[in-house]
Amino acid sequence: MTFALSQNQNAVKYWTPIAFSRLFIYLTANILRTTIRKIFGRTPKGQALHEGIMVQLLRLMMGGSVLNVAQSRTMMNFSNSIVHLKTGTFLQSSKDKWATPVKGQGWKGFWIPFKDQVNKDQLKKDLSKKHTVADIGSGCDIVMFAIHGGGMVMGDALMFLSSYRAWMKVLQQKHNLKIGVLSVEYTLSPEAPFPGALNECVAAYKYLIEHLGVDPRRVVMCGDSAGGNLCLTTALKIRDDYPSVGVPAAQVLFSPWVMCPKPLKDNLDDYISVTGGTLFVEAYTQNQAKVHTSPYASPIQSATLAGMPRMQIFIGGVETLRPSIERFIVKATAEGVEIETHLKEGKSHDYPLIEEISGAKVVREAHELIAKFVARVRDDYIGTVKV
Repeated sequence: MTFALSQNQNAVKYWTPIAFSRLFIYLTANILRTTIRKIFGRTPKGQALHEGIMVQLLRLMMGGSVLNVAQSRTMMNFSNSIVHLKTGTFLQSSKDKWATPVKGQGWKGFWIPFKDQVNKDQLKKDLSKKHTVADIGSGCDIVMFAIHGGGMVMGDALMFLSSYRAWMKVLQQKHNLKIGVLSVEYTLSPEAPFPGALNECVAAYKYLIEHLGVDPRRVVMCGDSAGGNLCLTTALKIRDDYPSVGVPAAQVLFSPWVMCPKPLKDNLDDYISVTGGTLFVEAYTQNQAKVHTSPYASPIQSATLAGMPRMQIFIGGVETLRPSIERFIVKATAEGVEIETHLKEGKSHDYPLIEEISGAKVVREAHELIAKFVARVRDDYIGTVKV
């Protein structure tokens, strides 16, 4: 079956009065249900009411039962704009100060060079500097190779720019370590289904190592959800088909989508639903059996995970993907992969990246854990790099 943007036949493709009515009804019903569940103590322990409501807003965007893919993209773009407004990068000119568009053969993305956020005068100078693709990997100890999530069908390479900036600052303050971030802007599905996004990520990684000469021991991949899938499958592809390139030193994964063949079970306290998950899988795989079973789409089905980089994996306690992620961790650990796991009870999908559903304290704690992990990678593999 061929997947199209209007796959959900019950969804209205364009923003008509009917579409807005459905939105209003869904939001009202779910906000009411969340409020009642909160009153009777049925929501996750420690979750504030506004956090529960935000989860439901995200569930609307990612759930696949009310909005089609085109509408979900619009909603995510709007949501990302709000975050950029909050963090001071709403205008394109403000984004340009932090991120430089870059591209190579078969890929494109953004290079976010190290900026000194501790010294205000130096930060002002750093923000005024111009960069090119040739600058990727320079001026930093570690390159974070970032792949965003969004179910392979939505999102963009700068949607977590505020997180990258936060990691940069913590690593500088606490560990005297400089990072730069290469964030890949892969082509979304269903316009470019499997292996489109994978091929672009592999091309970007190979360009980083082979063309720019960055030592893979200086590279830490990071990705959330579908981006976590692409981190895993990119590393598998490099391990299997391009061993001379070398896998990265490590991976930081947030709620990685390992595409486990076992069925998912809905959790009302998470914003990823079975319906939404099915929508994303169909968009990326086009329902082709050979893709469903390929380890380069479903990394949990790899014959072996031996030889994969060490990993730091964050899991929300109530997230729909939790059982599949835990199965992946069991398999990877049994096959010799070093994994540091952080499970946060009561939290949803991608909780370390979204303050609105997790709270500022939880997100800050995650930033500290990421910084410690990246610092250990630097110390274990290369020591302090001279830049």
